Amino acid sequence: MGNDTAVTQRQRLGWFLLVILLLLRIPYTIAIIYILPIENQNGAAVYELGTYLLMALLIWWEREQLNEFHLDSSALFLIICFRPLQTLILSYWHVDSPLAFPRPLGLALWVISIGLLTALIRSGFTPSRFSYRASLWLFIGLLAGAGLSITEERQSFWSTLNHGDSSQAGLTPVLFSTTLNLLYHLGFAPINEEPLFRGFLWGYLRQLKWKEIVIWLFQAVLFTSAHLYLIEQFPWMFWVFVPLAGLLFGLLTWRCRSIAPAMLAHALVNGSVYLLIAVLILQILK
Repeated sequence: MGNDTAVTQRQRLGWFLLVILLLLRIPYTIAIIYILPIENQNGAAVYELGTYLLMALLIWWEREQLNEFHLDSSALFLIICFRPLQTLILSYWHVDSPLAFPRPLGLALWVISIGLLTALIRSGFTPSRFSYRASLWLFIGLLAGAGLSITEERQSFWSTLNHGDSSQAGLTPVLFSTTLNLLYHLGFAPINEEPLFRGFLWGYLRQLKWKEIVIWLFQAVLFTSAHLYLIEQFPWMFWVFVPLAGLLFGLLTWRCRSIAPAMLAHALVNGSVYLLIAVLILQILK
């Protein structure tokens, strides 16, 4: 009886943190996009910092059963390392963002990252071993992200193939800028959204005995609703590509039992990897 009560209390706190994360991602972000001017980044900074803090707390709270939430060693590495790395990239780009290093909110992301890593190590936490199967799924995630990126930006992709610069001088800046863009995006939306929708939400719903196929569809609906701000300016993206992405990222997670492949796919889509692929094809064909 005592153990059952402890489990219930653990789940209650987990659900409490999860609900706050969902409120931050869906109504809060939609509200600030419609209310605040695009130049005002303070509202977005509150979302990003709050989300990372709550995510770190959830990881710590569920550290003994992270596999139930699709958080393996690869996913933890991406979450802990690439979120603070984004602050350095913002600084390098000279972006006037509250999260750029070494501004206070940017430093706060470093504190959360280092604090989570330190707390996990001191607790004796042992991450799952990286396996051949995990590396294979990471590669599948890269292919899936590249394919979705090309599909979403097919017109720009073919335009680059037909009119792009195939010289080595044209390749180098594209290679550098696209790589930096991918690293930036790997520390952005995938860390905010994959542990939320395909990680903790999925795991807690599975604990409630939901069928996996229902969870797969439900998380895609919630993921799509979180992008409601696209509906007016980019209706095709909202009605087609965002739901498709939610289903694809969910399928990768479902089959792999890790959010890491979906995080890579998500970064490649948001980071416009289609441009790099087009330029590399031009190099091969010239």
